[in-house]
Amino acid sequence: MSRQVKQLYEFGAFCLDPAEHTLLRDGQPIPLRPKVYDLLVVLVENRGHLVDKEQLMSSVWAEQFVEEGNINKNISMLRQALGESDGGTKFIETVPKRGYRFVAEVREVNDNRQAELLTQAAARPTHERQRPRETHEQSLPLPQPAQAQAKRFNKHWIALVVVPVLALATIVYVVLTRQRSRSATPAVRSIVVLPFQNLSGDASQDYLVDGVTDALIGDLAQIGALRVISRTSAMHYKGTNKSLPEIAKELNVDAVVEGTVQRSGERVHVRAQLIHAASDSHLWAADYDRDSRDILDLQSEVARAIASEVRIKITPAEQRLLVPKRTVARAAIDNYLQGRYFWNRRTEQDIRKAIGYFEAAISADPNYAQAYAGLADSYNQLGTVMIGVMPPSEARRTGEAAARKGLEIDNEVAEAHAALGYENFFNWNWASAEEEFKRSIQLNPNYATAHSHYGLYLVARERIDEGVAEINRAEELDPLSLSISSSRGFLLLNARRYEEAIEQERRVIAIDPNQYQAHWFLALTYLANRQIDRAIATSEKAVAISNHAPAALGVLGMAYGAGGRKREANQVANELLQLQKQRYVSPMAFVYVYTGLGDKDRAFAWLEKAYQERSNHIAFFKVSPTVDPLRSDARFADLLRRIGLDSDQK
Repeated sequence: MSRQVKQLYEFGAFCLDPAEHTLLRDGQPIPLRPKVYDLLVVLVENRGHLVDKEQLMSSVWAEQFVEEGNINKNISMLRQALGESDGGTKFIETVPKRGYRFVAEVREVNDNRQAELLTQAAARPTHERQRPRETHEQSLPLPQPAQAQAKRFNKHWIALVVVPVLALATIVYVVLTRQRSRSATPAVRSIVVLPFQNLSGDASQDYLVDGVTDALIGDLAQIGALRVISRTSAMHYKGTNKSLPEIAKELNVDAVVEGTVQRSGERVHVRAQLIHAASDSHLWAADYDRDSRDILDLQSEVARAIASEVRIKITPAEQRLLVPKRTVARAAIDNYLQGRYFWNRRTEQDIRKAIGYFEAAISADPNYAQAYAGLADSYNQLGTVMIGVMPPSEARRTGEAAARKGLEIDNEVAEAHAALGYENFFNWNWASAEEEFKRSIQLNPNYATAHSHYGLYLVARERIDEGVAEINRAEELDPLSLSISSSRGFLLLNARRYEEAIEQERRVIAIDPNQYQAHWFLALTYLANRQIDRAIATSEKAVAISNHAPAALGVLGMAYGAGGRKREANQVANELLQLQKQRYVSPMAFVYVYTGLGDKDRAFAWLEKAYQERSNHIAFFKVSPTVDPLRSDARFADLLRRIGLDSDQK
């Protein structure tokens, strides 16, 4: 009777025999747990194709109810068995939120005899495979007394020599193995925390899951030796189908943290894992079970574990920041996160929504310091020339009160220090502003907004190279933040690097054609670069996008005036005067129009009003090309003296 031919799979140094339930490596059996082995079989049989998590669960745990975390844990063990964790060949690719793909080349083998030989070789007892050749002397029997003496000698020899040698060898092996394992761990100096997945089956728990993600980003961001992508950019990948290597390449990071959150009653189960992006290999994974009230404190523990795994040095000050913090009301966290979302959009309507959410967060938890920082940031934006819905001095007074309240609750909130630095900056308290920005960055070296604000401050003080370095750092930390990217263009404008500024704003507009901030800055840059027609077209677009915002109208009037279209420029001035009867209009809008018309007397009259209100744009007058037509006038030098920018001190 002929033998039945078995189906074998070979990949790398491995041979998988489904019939014998065996995995061999170079002819030696590899011990695997049953479920780990079953996962391997499913992946190999579907090699090259995505196997989603539902298919894996139905194939491996057909009659059992298990959590999705079991798949992640068993995949991690499989990777270790295949040697991926030691920096070896990559066999399994992770597709975030979906499943896994076996990517190594697989060869099908149908030679049953080969498998039998391999199995026999692996199954043969070690003493048979390594038995020494028999010699003539060994075959001769010893006399009885000599035999007894030899036995006693052998026992003593084993006790005195063999056992200690084996013990020493074991210790050396363990130490070397650990050292090799540690040295083989890929270097990780940058990281992104992807949005965790909600396994609760309840969409109303999404805020809790996002809160876990946000808290972990915040804790990791406090580690100065690690570059951590900000929440704004990380959240763009929520629900993405991109692979981890793709995401890592786009964000220029070494490693990715992903995880799941499952809530049951008042208990929350969190699983987090750290993956080396380039090799898609697991570096670390852990499961946690906590009361839901303590969920945010858990992230400090996770952050410390990750830092330890990638051998990042944590300073004593950073260790102190990573201790568990007080419990925050769930509703406060929810409202705070939504407030930050709208704050990042930078339109009047969105900023007002953000204020509502931050106030709701404070109402839910009056001691939530971050919510006060968010409120301060929002009022600071309402007073900018671009948004301009209230006098800047009034807006910043409200913002400063909120920031100081937050610091009164917790003096180590980086966001509150950055907000206070912003207020001092545009109130021309130069030394205090720099001190607050530096303190914010010291507390959270990965807080992109602090780097962005500090960069603008440095350029305003003519410290151009330092300022560009800071804004570049902000963009590295939050590469998908359109607000920070637009601000970088504005900084380059004031550094008089016009072509770079134009390219920067165009990139933002390519992503979001209705980004008002980018259009407004781009129009100012075209004006400075004497590209008048483009300045007019871009200004008209900014006016339409912003629903005739005064700042947009002001730059449009300036562009008309610079282009010799004085009638249209005067029409814009009249429109601003009519608008002033209905709402607040920044005096800088009139300064723009009359500067474009060449009417210096009216420009300086409105500029004096802007000075009294401490308009934001005035802080950049030492470097700004927008006011170059006024620079030769003695009244301009006097203005610089009054705001503390007349000396060479920087």
